[in-house]
Amino acid sequence: MGIYGYYFAIDDKLVQQIDVGEIALENLNIADYPGLDIDRSWEAIHYLLCGDISDGEPPLGYVVPMTSDKGIDFGSFGAFILRAEQVAAALQAMSELDEAQLRMRYDFPAMAKEEVYPLESDSVSDEDEDPFFDYLLQHFNEIRRFYSQAAAEGKGLVFYLF
Repeated sequence: MGIYGYYFAIDDKLVQQIDVGEIALENLNIADYPGLDIDRSWEAIHYLLCGDISDGEPPLGYVVPMTSDKGIDFGSFGAFILRAEQVAAALQAMSELDEAQLRMRYDFPAMAKEEVYPLESDSVSDEDEDPFFDYLLQHFNEIRRFYSQAAAEGKGLVFYLF
């Protein structure tokens, strides 16, 4: 069993209402909103972009938003919300990164040593380095496309783990 990351895009006003507690996230039917499953890549992508497993500096910290001060109760692991302007800022930052720049940020030995999810030190080998980067790149590109669509529509996002 793994822990998966999932985004869904919602109207920015709805994000604001969730943020101030007017609407409970549990009351939304998530299937009614455009979504993106990023499998188990969430912590590793955050680490790739921010150099840490959580609380990354904006705007790259908004790509996989895992800030301890912005978490809300939801499911087993909580959720994180982004307003439309944060989505746009994250998209701009992602748009400035190409594959070569991501490759320069990629430190597989450090990720393995720190057991960045989903890596487990006892089952990681040097042979995993390139395939793992490809896995992260694939999901990063999917996130960028998803943020692009949400930003074009002026939507905010909810990110949660399940």
